[in-house]
Amino acid sequence: MAVPNTDISILRLARERKGFGYTSSTNITAPIFNSDLHRLSGGNTSGSGTSYPAVNLNNIADQRPDGNPPEKFSEFIGYEQNLTRTGFHYIYDSSSSSDACLSGLPDFTAYYHTDGNNLFPDNLTGIYTAYTTQTGTTVAPSGFYQIFDSNFNSTGKFIQVGSNGAIIGGGNC
Repeated sequence: MAVPNTDISILRLARERKGFGYTSSTNITAPIFNSDLHRLSGGNTSGSGTSYPAVNLNNIADQRPDGNPPEKFSEFIGYEQNLTRTGFHYIYDSSSSSDACLSGLPDFTAYYHTDGNNLFPDNLTGIYTAYTTQTGTTVAPSGFYQIFDSNFNSTGKFIQVGSNGAIIGGGNC
């Protein structure tokens, strides 16, 4: 479950970072230090009673902590500790990879795909699916997408999305 957009409490954030979710009866051992929750590598070197896992970098950059002070709860809006979808930004064209690969600014809306280990999917035969939402409720439209990372840097690659969001092709721009 993603961290809610309002009323973020430190205990809820601690539970999410530990991967317990909000309804868990598992206790978080006090104290809870904000710096331990925000540390990219995880741990409890600031003295928290719980050692937290590393920040899940599959979340797009504006939905996870950057590891730098000041530490703000707003860095966790939309964050999901157990996210297995990879967020990407894109330039889209419905009919050609050449047009999708033209220079330009990517869309500032993130799309997601189900290869949780790679920004550019390691298999282009339809086993991975592209979504317009992090939860995977709506598949991406058919067409060609130049892939950008969460900092809006082009990977120099594109994917082709077919019917039902299946990633069926791709290559270098």
